[in-house]
Amino acid sequence: MGNFLGFITQGEHYVWGIMRNYMPRWSIFLFDEIIVALSFVSLWLFRDNIAASPGEFFAFKFFLAVFLFSASSMIFRTYHGVVRFSTMVDLKKLTTATIVASALYTACALIITNTDIEGEKQMEFNYWFPIVMGMMVIAGQFIFRFTVRSVFETLEYRTSNNNKTRAFILGSEYDSVLLGNNLLADRSSPYLPVAFIAFKSNQVGKVVSGIPILSSSKGLTKHMEEFKVKTLLLYKSQLEAMPKEFYERCIVEGLELLMVSSFIKYDENNGETSPQINKIKIEDLLGRNAIIMNKEKIEDQFEGQTILITGAAGSIGSEMARQISQFNCKELLLVDQAETPLNDLWLELVGSGIKFSIKPIIANVTSQIKMRQIFEIARPSMVFHAAAYKHVPMMEFHPSTAVVTNVGGTKTVADLSVEYGVKRFVMISTDKAVNPTNVMGATKRAAEMYIQSLNKKQKGKENPTQFVTTRFGNVLGSSGSVVPLFKRQIEAGGPLTVTHKDITRYFMTIPEACSLVLEAGCTGKGGEIYIFDMGEAVKIYDLAEKMIRLSGKIPHKDIKIVETGLRPGEKLFEELLATAENTIPTYHKKVMIAKVQECDYDVVAPEIKDMLYVSNKYVYPTDVVRLLKKLVPEFKSQNSEYEALDRELEEENANK
Repeated sequence: MGNFLGFITQGEHYVWGIMRNYMPRWSIFLFDEIIVALSFVSLWLFRDNIAASPGEFFAFKFFLAVFLFSASSMIFRTYHGVVRFSTMVDLKKLTTATIVASALYTACALIITNTDIEGEKQMEFNYWFPIVMGMMVIAGQFIFRFTVRSVFETLEYRTSNNNKTRAFILGSEYDSVLLGNNLLADRSSPYLPVAFIAFKSNQVGKVVSGIPILSSSKGLTKHMEEFKVKTLLLYKSQLEAMPKEFYERCIVEGLELLMVSSFIKYDENNGETSPQINKIKIEDLLGRNAIIMNKEKIEDQFEGQTILITGAAGSIGSEMARQISQFNCKELLLVDQAETPLNDLWLELVGSGIKFSIKPIIANVTSQIKMRQIFEIARPSMVFHAAAYKHVPMMEFHPSTAVVTNVGGTKTVADLSVEYGVKRFVMISTDKAVNPTNVMGATKRAAEMYIQSLNKKQKGKENPTQFVTTRFGNVLGSSGSVVPLFKRQIEAGGPLTVTHKDITRYFMTIPEACSLVLEAGCTGKGGEIYIFDMGEAVKIYDLAEKMIRLSGKIPHKDIKIVETGLRPGEKLFEELLATAENTIPTYHKKVMIAKVQECDYDVVAPEIKDMLYVSNKYVYPTDVVRLLKKLVPEFKSQNSEYEALDRELEEENANK
């Protein structure tokens, strides 16, 4: 008795063990012929023909039918397929083989039934017999394959799905249903779709592919508890169109958002397709659409050109190098003073199969001798100047260094560009240059003023260098961005540090920033400062809460958020345009040109020369900042020791 019960309890595993291996061909062939035999006998009994005809004719016709159907199966190889993976192709083979066998049987049966034996003619042939028998054989073989497939899928479903992550799928349209069907059929998929979440009320309550459609407008928490789900799968297009309130509700409720790529990957090992599913990054939740640039126009401009990138090992410079490497340039020069990241970038680009020359050059843009050597040997036709110090608090502590690199380095590269006939010079600036409140922003504004004055100075000359500036906000994922800082703090268990609860910033992604820079280099005519619509400013405190929730934690409970106070030179809100500026529209509605007052080279150059002279000497930082404030009068320090200089300068101007 115990052995019997043990067999019953282990039966499912026993059957599953058998089904894990493919059925041998002979067994499929045998089952098909058993179906033929049963169909013949059943139909003969139903027609009550055994008593009406000699036994030898029943046996002869029986074996004739089995022989002909067997021969047809061998010819069409109907038993070569894997039963559990039967498709319409296999079913078409079965149907064709059965029709051929039925036709042959009909021909043979007609000959037999019309033959005289001992002077007596056999009974009339029933034309319906082979037709009905053929239909019974097809139905039986279909049922056999469907049953095997269903049993296999049921056993596999019960076994494999126990370890899968239960998930909702956003939407109930074609792509969402396709995803659901794909996940159900994919044995290796880690996700089990249990419900569709629809925004359209007329779809709620229906069932697609055995999966119910639920409402997105209400009962999200109830749905999560009822179906034991903590994951939502969605496409990027759905994320961009998703109401902000819904995805914020998902994050608050602890529903993990996973993005499905729009393509399906083919697995060569098992011949199956599977969707690529990745975690949603905070960059995906910025609430702004990326600006699509004209790559064809860019490609034409870079064709056969020698390109020089300063600061090439940085976040922006390295991405520009990656994007430029997609075009058919003549040579790409990567200039940076950081040896290790420059070497890593060079190995990455060379390993990607690029055909043109790529040269890594270790150099400091403040070194006139070294930079002149580079221009003399390489003779670049386009320069992208990304080298700069960008950390606000650090530059507040070291204004001399900021001036020497951000202003002096820009001046060195710009002057050499004019001297060696560079076609275009593109400088990367920042929104902190607008009404600057810190040393870093002021030095970038001073650099803008110099290259604009240099562009103005060249007017009327033959083949002048076209100087263009691109100005944008904070770049997500860069070394100075708050996002990687928050990621490190979350991994460490917190707390997340925010300088002020109300502080806001504009954000953009690194690829988008670089696309803007590259297109500016191709479309600019000289003297422009390119800016663009960056969407709504992001509250850093809210960003911190979202990142905590995306990590699966609860803000203020699992991980705390601490205010540390504004850092030196930091302001609550940043601007993309100063109030004295206006904008000129371009071919793209979200890309604009900031029209600023052009500076005269004869005015700007001497002041920058004096400022660089003082910065290179051992002097007090206030002496450097004083000169910087005179050059950039809109520079008003905030949360800084240099605020006293603003009051002194105001008094000096008042006494004049």
